[in-house]
Amino acid sequence: MSQRASGYARRPNEDYPTPHWVTAAIARHLRRHRVYSVWEPAAGHGALTKALVAEGFHAIATADDFLKRVAPPEPDVNAIVTNPPYGDDRRGLLACAFIRHALTLDVDTVAMLLRADFDSGKTRVDLFRDNPTFAGKIVLLDRIKWFPGLSGPSDNHAWFVWDRERLRRAPSVAYAEREAEGRP
Repeated sequence: MSQRASGYARRPNEDYPTPHWVTAAIARHLRRHRVYSVWEPAAGHGALTKALVAEGFHAIATADDFLKRVAPPEPDVNAIVTNPPYGDDRRGLLACAFIRHALTLDVDTVAMLLRADFDSGKTRVDLFRDNPTFAGKIVLLDRIKWFPGLSGPSDNHAWFVWDRERLRRAPSVAYAEREAEGRP
């Protein structure tokens, strides 16, 4: 499936704030897996971090060079949750670097918000098919609207999750939709 151009200019530093409803979708999963302290390493203006706090998590935001970090910012962090940058070329190489690096750090769970077909590629089998900690994905049934205006979004997204507790079990696919209006 080809993607259409949105007609919008790319935002500097790939600053696309994650809407609260998207965070609520991963929050339900994190609660079931006893995640309590979350690190958001690509915080931008902090929308994802604020939503995680509103969902009841202890959340730490950083915006420095995540790929140079050798440990989480606090010792009790047990998950990394982020909407990673894709890189200027939009091919996803920077997002892959984020995933690979996150998987080397001492956390139990990693969750990355990516395009729903991000796991479809031979160059990424080490992250998905061949990765024993890949737990699966939570496909968002509603599209994320990144820009104000009348045009609709063109990409489908999912939360991709790696979990050390799921070692060697088959990955699962779940689905989440935006809850009824009234929630930010």
